[in-house]
Amino acid sequence: MRLFNLIKKTQLTIASLIFISGFSYAEPIGDIKESIGYGGITRGKEVYNHDVGLSIELNDQAETANGRMLIEFLDDAELQLKEHSRVLIDTVYYDPNPNLSKMTMRMVSGTARFASGSKGLINKANIEISTPTATIAVRGTDFTTTIDEIGRSLVILLPDDQGNPSGIIEVSSLGGTVILDEAYAATMVSGYDNPPTSSIVIQGITPNLIDNMFIVNPPEEVKQRIEEELADEQNEDQGILDIDLLDFTELEEDELEEDELGEFNELDIDELDVEFLIDVLDIVDSGDLFDTLGEFDIQGATRGFNDESQYNVFLRGGDLVLFRSVNGLIEIQIGAGGSFTLDTETPTWSGLIVGNDGDDIDIRIKQL
Repeated sequence: MRLFNLIKKTQLTIASLIFISGFSYAEPIGDIKESIGYGGITRGKEVYNHDVGLSIELNDQAETANGRMLIEFLDDAELQLKEHSRVLIDTVYYDPNPNLSKMTMRMVSGTARFASGSKGLINKANIEISTPTATIAVRGTDFTTTIDEIGRSLVILLPDDQGNPSGIIEVSSLGGTVILDEAYAATMVSGYDNPPTSSIVIQGITPNLIDNMFIVNPPEEVKQRIEEELADEQNEDQGILDIDLLDFTELEEDELEEDELGEFNELDIDELDVEFLIDVLDIVDSGDLFDTLGEFDIQGATRGFNDESQYNVFLRGGDLVLFRSVNGLIEIQIGAGGSFTLDTETPTWSGLIVGNDGDDIDIRIKQL
């Protein structure tokens, strides 16, 4: 349970807003239609069992343990989570003009299936789904994502009722973009800056067969395509086929020590220390990750990942972001030039982080 106590010493300006992930005061945007086994909806400080009929609101986190969940949105879009899966519902709003409506979600782990709605309330060009390593642009479609424990993402386009491709999706990373436009076409994205593998059609599967087993054992067609592309690049060290997911040791390397650039970027975040749920592609597009800390003079933390406090510190659009995900998610965004004092008390670390003179905003976080 997280307790956030925000105290303003002076009037906050729009440029000094604080955003803490998890707070939501939105109207319902959908509800749970099916649930099996164990799972829940996290909303702010509260956790609700995933009972049929429970309303879904903006910024909800849907998660399953040994269970499954089906969420239906107001436009009839469906989000299905299989066992041990987690999705963050970032942005969903409906405007009378579908071109102004928008839907964005972050699929964090496990296997999820998304089917766009049939009511036409949202222009499908305004639907975007992200994973830890990729962004999926939806163009009227039904697809699955399977995400392993270090963020590698397998995306599969599903067929419609007649067996034809259900639409088109674009899967993008910092390394490039791949279009999936055939039934059961798939691509794997293994890292933020790695290009998606070229499209390959998986044979002999149905939607019901797509689950978390693909984390341990990706489809043979995907394995073969990765091998072929690695051979073309003569860079076998980066292939998923060279990694035994049951005996994974690459995380023993200290990437921070090997960073020759001396600058923090999203590749420096150790996802075993912190579950990195921020939309990294948005951050990189802004170019801010490679700048200094701009108008902020920080005490008690440095740019990048701070091992003791487990905070990631970086810029987003000129604002300062402090992100932590250890037994709960904390995301704080301070407007450019803002002055703040962050007092964090958790079972694993307690301390202060001060920005500029620290006089304008007091943020006190107590995690039990």
